[in-house]
Amino acid sequence: MITTPLAWVEPGSMQEQRYSRLKNCLLTILELEPELERLQLPAVFRNELTMLKQHLEKIENIEFYEEDLQRLEMATAKFLDELRLPFSKTQSVAVKRRLLQ
Repeated sequence: MITTPLAWVEPGSMQEQRYSRLKNCLLTILELEPELERLQLPAVFRNELTMLKQHLEKIENIEFYEEDLQRLEMATAKFLDELRLPFSKTQSVAVKRRLLQ
């Protein structure tokens, strides 16, 4: 179990790899923002995306542990899995609209 804070990153280190993994999780979610907008989610969710963007800008100042990162990676994977059905419905509607034109 790793308990070293990761706020100070040495190039090429395990900490740098963890920061990359953290940034990947955050960017994965943020890249979905246009698609999420089409789902017409509540304002609370849009506020969470805004907060996520702010955290991404300050990622180097966030202290976290491997266990935190693993939970975030699992949560990101679950979030993506839960979006499959809503996204498949919006994509099929977009395809139908294009076919009608």
